[in-house]
Amino acid sequence: MLTSEREARLHRAKALGRIAYVILRASKIEGMLTFDGEDKHLRQFKDGALYMDLLIPFRPHAPPTEYSSIEIRYGRPKVLEIRWDTASLFKIVVFKPGDWERTLRGIAPSDRSLSI
Repeated sequence: MLTSEREARLHRAKALGRIAYVILRASKIEGMLTFDGEDKHLRQFKDGALYMDLLIPFRPHAPPTEYSSIEIRYGRPKVLEIRWDTASLFKIVVFKPGDWERTLRGIAPSDRSLSI
């Protein structure tokens, strides 16, 4: 894969992650999970075959290396997973382009800053 293709793919995954984040932040907290030894709030959103989860630290004084994540599934397969922390980590763990992108864009808030 060429560098320009890789950069375009990264930009696309980040833009989709921003849309998912806005939708998930507006969703109610479903509960608390202990994930990798850290307590996190779980927010979920479902629209047809699209399932999204947001895990974020719930403690105000969480260490800067404690990560948050967004996971998107379309049907059963995981199509996007992003992890980040407040220190400097941003990692796209999984990105599988497909029809789910159109579904996500279709339910996106009408905020111009989220346009892809």
